[in-house]
Amino acid sequence: MQLIVVSNREPYIHKKAGSTISVEQPAGGLTSALDNVLRTVQGTWIAWGSGSADREAVDARGCVRVPPPSPSYTLRRVWLGQSETDNYYAGYSNRVLWPLSHVTLDRVYYTKRYWESYRKVNRKFADAVIGELHEDSLVWIHDFHLCLVPLFIKETAPSATVGHFWHIPWPDWGTFRILPQARDIIEGLLANDLLGFQIPLFAKNFMNCAQEALSAVIDPERGSVVYNDHTTVLKAFPISVDFDSFQTMAASKKEYSIRHLKKQLGIAGGYIGIGVDRLEYTKALLKRLQAIDLFFDKYRSFIGRFTFVQIAVPTRLSEPYISYKRSVEDMIARINMKHAQGSWKPIVYITTKVEHHDLALYYRIADVAIISSVYDGMNLVAKEYIASQVDEKGVIILSEFAGASEELSGALPLNPYDIETFAENIKRALLMPAEEKRSRMRALREHVRSNNLSKWTDDFLQALESCRERPRRERDGAFLFFDYDGTLTPLVDDPRSAALSKSTRDLLAGLRSVYPVAIVSGRTLFDVMNMVDLRDILYAGNHGAELWDGQRVIIGSDGPVDPQAIRAFLQEITPAMAGIPGVMIEDKGVTISVHYRNVDGRRRQDVVERFRHLADAYRNTLSLVEGNMVLEARPRTVWNKGDAVAWILRTFGAGRLPLYVGDDATDEDAFRVVDQAGGISIGIGMKTGAPCYLESQAGIEDLLSWLGQTGNP
Repeated sequence: MQLIVVSNREPYIHKKAGSTISVEQPAGGLTSALDNVLRTVQGTWIAWGSGSADREAVDARGCVRVPPPSPSYTLRRVWLGQSETDNYYAGYSNRVLWPLSHVTLDRVYYTKRYWESYRKVNRKFADAVIGELHEDSLVWIHDFHLCLVPLFIKETAPSATVGHFWHIPWPDWGTFRILPQARDIIEGLLANDLLGFQIPLFAKNFMNCAQEALSAVIDPERGSVVYNDHTTVLKAFPISVDFDSFQTMAASKKEYSIRHLKKQLGIAGGYIGIGVDRLEYTKALLKRLQAIDLFFDKYRSFIGRFTFVQIAVPTRLSEPYISYKRSVEDMIARINMKHAQGSWKPIVYITTKVEHHDLALYYRIADVAIISSVYDGMNLVAKEYIASQVDEKGVIILSEFAGASEELSGALPLNPYDIETFAENIKRALLMPAEEKRSRMRALREHVRSNNLSKWTDDFLQALESCRERPRRERDGAFLFFDYDGTLTPLVDDPRSAALSKSTRDLLAGLRSVYPVAIVSGRTLFDVMNMVDLRDILYAGNHGAELWDGQRVIIGSDGPVDPQAIRAFLQEITPAMAGIPGVMIEDKGVTISVHYRNVDGRRRQDVVERFRHLADAYRNTLSLVEGNMVLEARPRTVWNKGDAVAWILRTFGAGRLPLYVGDDATDEDAFRVVDQAGGISIGIGMKTGAPCYLESQAGIEDLLSWLGQTGNP
């Protein structure tokens, strides 16, 4: 396997100071994790070369071996001009996609030049990937900066295996639709074979957006989207932290280090709170400060006994972040002036970068950590704090709108907009009994320990590998569908005697090794499965209302199935047909079939008229279908044969050419679906609506034999 990682930021930066070039590794758990993976598999990392000496360190292809001093993989740099940096990164990425995804719509600012630059830069990244591709490559793209890269890669290398992890939230369609390029962004992401999100909700939101924007075929149960004959698997991969690293760093700090840090912060004693954030509006720092202010107003006994340490490092030095920084600093100054006593002040504000080995000690000494995001993909501060709580004495207050809240059930939940409850939660956390704190933190630590950063990378890469390993035959060629009665077997007076001949069964068994095969019948699911008696094929019974996907039974419906109407109809139709010899009423549970093949020809019209008369009162709740000597009543919400064929195709046959063979009116729905998919419909006889036909059922074995010999119809 050759792994190609693609991200906006690079794992190593060459910087120039005078005549000296130094190499820095940006802090961050994700960078470290992917760096470790690439060191192991010796792949390639493609990223924007932003360092002042980056160009001097690379070869003619823009590549340099890293990490120093023992290189084990290649870093390939993409070069951006100043206008591209301004428009692609600061513009479209951070002033359009970022606020849109975090549902802060008043902060979205769009211009055409942003989009033009975004497309241009994404093309540069894609060209760099294409230049590194091998037959066994796995491409792993990261985040919202590179949405179009998958599509650009697949245009040149359609067989490449591409995965993408979206680190931030994905909003619902009502929000995302305001983006002028909503279709383009979704279309670009649907070129991926695997698309990962932090939590299931974001995957669900994306799926709905794909359906609304592009009319893509979605399968919520299997987590897949089919668009332009390509299947994208959607899955949640909650990102984590290096638990062992934070635990080791926190545990290594001795008592004198703790005393020194408290002295440095001006904290003589009492409770300590911690907040660690990028200085950025989605973290709801102003609401957090409002809650702290209210906390001291309501609970005056904590004045002088609780100090909140806020680490907020500015990372984006442009608007609206400059104004937000000023608002945060002004509010901190007002709160400190309002509540300070002597040398004590309620908030210690730190704007300089704190390295991880020091940050672990801040986490360890804190009695409470506050994460108050108005929306967050995950928020790793929560998990860093938990991993550093080696004394198991801390409590975490966690916004319900951070992805981490889906996993960390031991945290105190928080709605950051409810300032009064926010303040009460701070009090609750500080006064929580020690045993409850220990119990909550112990469970949280075990969860983060078991679901660490290494597991996250392994899970994603294994899922991406499985996308590549799907057999080629499952993605190309034909998908065969056959009706049973009148198609695979001749029509007979007693349906119970319509046995499949050995020669037909043998031909079907041979076909299933070449094509995927499905049997779609009006019989009950288990009846048709028993009659065909072949494994490794798919079955749909009850005219599509019941399906067997190879592992379990699925009831096909577009809504709740109310059994009362079908039961009531059965109670009326049974006595109505009792006086007509030869009528057989088949109760299939979900549906009812009235067979009249064995009725005297002079009475058949009587059967049809009685059925129609009784059925007229049920037309709002039941679908009434007239087939070949059979009358069918079924709830309107349950699937027909066409619905079943469509579901099977999008679930198991994306990109395949469907071929359907059937013999009567109940197959017409399937013919329409197949025709819309550009497939081939074959009728038995000339009475069906299929464009192709066999003269009689006797020709079915010749057709099966020909399909087996040609390899593709």
